[in-house]
Amino acid sequence: MNFDGIRWVFWLVQALQCLVLLAWIICALVALLGLRKQKISDAARALWALLIVVVPILGAVAFWIVKPQADDAVG
Repeated sequence: MNFDGIRWVFWLVQALQCLVLLAWIICALVALLGLRKQKISDAARALWALLIVVVPILGAVAFWIVKPQADDAVG
């Protein structure tokens, strides 16, 4: 039996997993840096940070889609 094909597939899968992990880290860092610039309450900032870190990739994408803004009517 020749297992060279299985070894190649294994390394391909490992490389793809590393790329997904790297994409998650980059998306999370960019979103967290963007979150620092938003003028929102500390509670909202903490919830967004938790969402960005806990929900891989989708948390950061949700942050970019929603783009939270300060509520001027309250103050």
